[in-house]
Amino acid sequence: MTHVEPGAAEPLVATRPASSPAVPASSARAVAAPADDWQSAFFTLDHGTATLAGALVGRVDRRWRLLAAAALPAGSNPDTLLGLLVDRLRSADPARAEAIGGGPGRGSEPLAAWPRLVATSVPAATLAVIAATERTRARLEEAAVGAGWNTVAGSAERTDPLALTRLATRPGVVALLVGVADPPDADERDLAAELAVAAAGIAARRPGMRIFLAGPVPEAPLLDAWRAPVIVRLPAPAGAPGELAASTLRAALAAARGGPDDSRRALAPVAGSLARVLGLRVEILEIGVSGAARVVASPSPADDGGIAASVQIVEVPDAALFRMDRPGSVDRIDYWFTQSLDRARLRDRLAELAVAPWSDLDADGALLRAAALRGAVERLLAATDPVLGHGGVDLVIGAGGAWSAVPAPAAAHIVADVVRRPGAVQVAIDHARLLGPIGTIADDAGRDALVAGLGEDLLLPLGTIVTPRGLRPNRPAGRLVLETGGARSEVELVAGGFTLVDLAPGASGTAELAFRGTTELGPRGRRFQVAVSGGLAGLLLDLRDIPLRLPERPDRRRELLGTWERALWPERDA
Repeated sequence: MTHVEPGAAEPLVATRPASSPAVPASSARAVAAPADDWQSAFFTLDHGTATLAGALVGRVDRRWRLLAAAALPAGSNPDTLLGLLVDRLRSADPARAEAIGGGPGRGSEPLAAWPRLVATSVPAATLAVIAATERTRARLEEAAVGAGWNTVAGSAERTDPLALTRLATRPGVVALLVGVADPPDADERDLAAELAVAAAGIAARRPGMRIFLAGPVPEAPLLDAWRAPVIVRLPAPAGAPGELAASTLRAALAAARGGPDDSRRALAPVAGSLARVLGLRVEILEIGVSGAARVVASPSPADDGGIAASVQIVEVPDAALFRMDRPGSVDRIDYWFTQSLDRARLRDRLAELAVAPWSDLDADGALLRAAALRGAVERLLAATDPVLGHGGVDLVIGAGGAWSAVPAPAAAHIVADVVRRPGAVQVAIDHARLLGPIGTIADDAGRDALVAGLGEDLLLPLGTIVTPRGLRPNRPAGRLVLETGGARSEVELVAGGFTLVDLAPGASGTAELAFRGTTELGPRGRRFQVAVSGGLAGLLLDLRDIPLRLPERPDRRRELLGTWERALWPERDA
């Protein structure tokens, strides 16, 4: 942070300058296009649990541009979707379609000739975890859940071998993780052999099950019981709870679950590219029907003089959009839902959406999705804050089909409601589901180049959210002076609600905020200078409490939430 003396008695605190998320800044690694041997266009395909999303990207004036994007229900024929994209381009811009080789009369040639970047969402499978002691079980289970597995778990310390066998052979379990510490603690040495025998019994009952051995678990009992076991050796659990986000064990379990084209895992490398190209601290909140993930990437100087990025990703299966099998999950959705619905009907509606996620997109179905999305983001942050922290970032990106099912300004409202951090943050969504497929590019330089080349087409900017902490509700809070494009506007601020300022996508400027009392906006002070960029929601001054306090009475809470919702969701039914 820098301090500037404007000639007043109090300093003007200038926040860290940030580039607009829609217009990536150049970096030492970025070039005009990815591989020179690529065709004049390529497709992306993101096979999600609920939808199949596709996009057509082509060269326009020596740079990559998003030419068409669409989504169909999951299970649709990819060639049908890609053909639809080509047809849309031919109809909207025949000259451009001809220039990139997809003009009239070309038939299905582009579908076969143009490359495809393909990512696939891998649903969270169930992994049985058996360990020697409870403390090892806790570390193994934390690593497995952070790698995107659903888990059932037990330890030899508290559970007899027969119960462990039943746990690991229950329906739905696809793999087994057996682990002890390395070196084993005194109470684990004898139990390691016992675990190996139990694993052999499980393998005999479930031929073909993948078995992961973490730590010095002997293989002999498994080899004796089963001539060709599918055994994978993994690192032993290490570190204290909360330190496993970057552990080699978690990374190995994630690779075993998802594979190289897993769209959720691919968010980590593309987040690194965004951090390097934009020079911003980036956070991706991915919410899907089968799971969720949070990625945090920060740029840093590289040894070669360029820009590097540190990236952390944690997957949270329990934060899936319509996950209702956890205590309080339905209640939390009801907490955010602005329509009155009895609990039984609410559970039925959520169950129907879980079966057919692409249905019920209109009227209160969209409002219910927004409430479910708020609940999912809450669960995601609660599960990952102990590992990734809750410090401020420069750019928050909503990824996954859940964000595209609500109006873009409403998506910004959801971020403001749930991601309660003092400071200023830009918000965008992965509107064409490009991030997962781009993340499958293994070469960092090529991926960075594509991110830079796509520029403003990569993300849909929603705007900037400014959230101060320490205001007294329902009282005059201060004044905003916004300067953008030579224009100047002033807005009086009242604490306790939203203040919305029009700021179009692509526009940027400087907001000077003068508060009546000392306020926290990253640093503490009374006067701040904030770099802001526009979007479909514009500039959102969120002057509500941190944490957000809502009325306990359901009718008053729904009325208040509905008032805020209508401000950013004009087509919403009153």
